[in-house]
Amino acid sequence: MTRSPLNRLRSAYRRVVATGDATQAATERLEATVGDLRGQVDRLTHRLYESAGIVDDIRAVTGTRPLAASDDVLGHVTKHADRLHDAVSYTVRRQPFTGARTRVLFLVHHIEAWDSLHGLVAELRTLPDFEVVVASIPRRFRGSPGPVDEDLVHAGLSARGVPHLRIDLTSDDDALEVVRALAPSIIFRQSQWDDDVADAFSTQNLSFARLCLVPYETMGIIENMPIEGVADSAVDNHYHRRAWRVFCAGEHSRAVAAAHSTRGGEQFVATGHPKADRLRSAQAVWPLDRATARTPRLKVVWSAHHTISEDWTSFGMAHLVAPDMLAWARSEPDVDFVFMPHPALRPYIDDPESPVTPAEADAFAEAWNELPNTTIFTGGDYAPLLAASDVMVTDGLSMLVEYQFMERPLIYLERPGHRPFNAAGTLLLDGITRAASVEDARSYLASLTPETRAATADAQRRSIDALFETAPAVPRIVQALREGIAAERSAEAYGSVTR
Repeated sequence: MTRSPLNRLRSAYRRVVATGDATQAATERLEATVGDLRGQVDRLTHRLYESAGIVDDIRAVTGTRPLAASDDVLGHVTKHADRLHDAVSYTVRRQPFTGARTRVLFLVHHIEAWDSLHGLVAELRTLPDFEVVVASIPRRFRGSPGPVDEDLVHAGLSARGVPHLRIDLTSDDDALEVVRALAPSIIFRQSQWDDDVADAFSTQNLSFARLCLVPYETMGIIENMPIEGVADSAVDNHYHRRAWRVFCAGEHSRAVAAAHSTRGGEQFVATGHPKADRLRSAQAVWPLDRATARTPRLKVVWSAHHTISEDWTSFGMAHLVAPDMLAWARSEPDVDFVFMPHPALRPYIDDPESPVTPAEADAFAEAWNELPNTTIFTGGDYAPLLAASDVMVTDGLSMLVEYQFMERPLIYLERPGHRPFNAAGTLLLDGITRAASVEDARSYLASLTPETRAATADAQRRSIDALFETAPAVPRIVQALREGIAAERSAEAYGSVTR
């Protein structure tokens, strides 16, 4: 009787583990078996999709009710195909680190959040025991027609002088083939959300390597929307569960993961966050240079979140306050205003559920840019902008955390009905002034005194100190990577399969 692919895989793996045979030859035999099984899985998956197409054709002729059983069969086959994929990926991932250098692949789709990875990539490239590959990939923010904007990511990396590959292939199979051919031992993906990237870069498809995460945001500050099968998506979604290491801002974040994640937070390490290091050290750069304007003049950053519909976290207020912000800028020509929209806001406006049409958004941008004291800031690397500003007006979310590093007035335009704050968010509110309208924000700014400014800065300092590690994050992340690699090599040397 012919053994199933999964049984062949288990048998090959057990031979290596049982005998402690971690030689190059043994590893190559196992990898050959896995490669053969991968091919079988791909062929089975292709046949499954062909079957699904045939069923759809028959359904179009006969109707849906007689084919309910076919749907059950397809669902059953899909489930087992996924399990086989997972088994292959898990076995490959469990292979020991070999060679003097560990290859680390960084998949970049969110160039605006590059500050979360830049310092780490730069450091690893100087170290003899790591080999770094950076690749630009497309992204799929809500409202996008599909995976897009790899060219923007590529341009952003190039502008920052980051050597990288481009994975701009339209076929998921081709893109995944490139990733596998690179043969990384470790993969960093920028986002824990599978929906943000093409299917080629899904958690399941990348699980052949050890997955790592430096969150693009510094930390979660709200109670996330519930997701079926996920208790707390801030620390326990599918990427978190399969991750080898998740590097978080501080002990508070690690403790939340320990309490709320299925694995008890064992993969979370409190290292500090590279973005925090960037915010602490940024040199001020202001994008508006007006020789004829009054000097000194107030510099306002207006940051807008993308969740402007009512079916997610409901923090976005841009569609509600844009006319008032425009009126404010027009009425005070000696005040500078920089509008910094979330990178997902513009594609969100293309979504059918958006309360704003693309034409309305374009009209606002045109009117805003016509003023001499306004501009729109995009492209990321916003730490120098924040360092140069005097005040921020924002509806959330990341800026409610990150601007507190500046120790300056932070006005929160609060939208009714938003998702509640978690413990970290509640702590951060001590350094925030809540406003229900632009008029309230203007009134607060007019009432500021040196004493209130100092009190705000003190509260922000206390919150940051409570939530973030004070030591630089990158050396601690490198140390954690090295310790994890050494632990696995030691375990393999003694024939252990524990991770």
